[in-house]
Amino acid sequence: MIGEQPIVGVIFGASSPFEADLVDELYAAADDAGYRLSLGVHTPRRSRERAVADLVGQGCAAIIVVGAEHGDRFDIPVPVVIIGERLPNLTAVTVGTDEWRGAQLAVQHLIDLGHTSIAHVEGGDHPCASERLRGYLGAMAAAGLRDECRTLVGDYTEEAGALAAERLLAEGDLPSAVFLANDRMAVGFIDVVRHSGVRVPEDMSVIGYDDGPHAVLGHLNLTTIRQDVAGLARAAIDAVASTGDADRVADTGGCGFYGARALDPALMVRATTAPPAGWEAAASAAGRLRWGLLADTCDDALVHELGTPGRISGPIEVVASASTAVAWEIADRLGIMVSYGLYEDLIDDPDIDAIVIALPADQQEVWTIKAREAGKLVECMDA
Repeated sequence: MIGEQPIVGVIFGASSPFEADLVDELYAAADDAGYRLSLGVHTPRRSRERAVADLVGQGCAAIIVVGAEHGDRFDIPVPVVIIGERLPNLTAVTVGTDEWRGAQLAVQHLIDLGHTSIAHVEGGDHPCASERLRGYLGAMAAAGLRDECRTLVGDYTEEAGALAAERLLAEGDLPSAVFLANDRMAVGFIDVVRHSGVRVPEDMSVIGYDDGPHAVLGHLNLTTIRQDVAGLARAAIDAVASTGDADRVADTGGCGFYGARALDPALMVRATTAPPAGWEAAASAAGRLRWGLLADTCDDALVHELGTPGRISGPIEVVASASTAVAWEIADRLGIMVSYGLYEDLIDDPDIDAIVIALPADQQEVWTIKAREAGKLVECMDA
């Protein structure tokens, strides 16, 4: 009977796309576990404490708070589960993403591409922002770039990202890359810098955090850090189960009630990050720029493009194709001694600095992302 299902209250901010997506996944996880959800929204004029108290008054058996902040107090007679940052002043199970690791992945990706001037737009007092800042500072210090650290104030909104971009543009000394503490700020940031004539990623790489639905929009195609939203929802519902049913074993990372569980983030490399401007020229001047080719055909037009002066800064030394036979055929035509029967072998070749990708458009985008993730300069040509 539906009326006999325990009710779990969920507190979230309606203005956050990430939190809205999380609520959707919480519904699915609650259905699977036999719970009903009752939602409460906090706003600038309605605190989380007020929203929690209202749901407790409606008879909720437990409360899930999405994104609790330092200073929150939940003096209530039912268990509390926090999705987000672990707060020492709250007696609650906490499930969240390993935020330090996520930030470290973002910054290390930029460092691996060759960036040294990397700024960070913080999330202020918002949930998890302090850990993302700590991850940025730690990754920069570990790479010997402590003196290059540069932070700007933000607040998880598009407006904050736009203001950060305006500040950098006004100062004039632009970094080659920017890590923003969430995707919403990245959207506002990119909009301003592009309208000011700064190309992303050619002039400046940009990486966000969360991987919301808008991150993959065609005009944006944002490199970002993905949080496992469905996993967070399942872990939160499992934590609720651990507080109310002794016969159920909850997956809370072995910590149990009043414990914590951190899920692994993932780096999603898309179109807004690339090696820094001038990297090709500097590498060529240092005599270390070596080119490879990804192609499955090699007609006269491609041969002409490869041989056009100024098109690429050095000779092709390796070719890779979808099959060994095709790779041999193309290598023979171009007079290349080395060939691979797998694209991945060329991308992973540590002696290759730059790659010409001459594949159909749908494959070109996929392999461009993979090559850039491996730290290669990419030049695309029509297949």
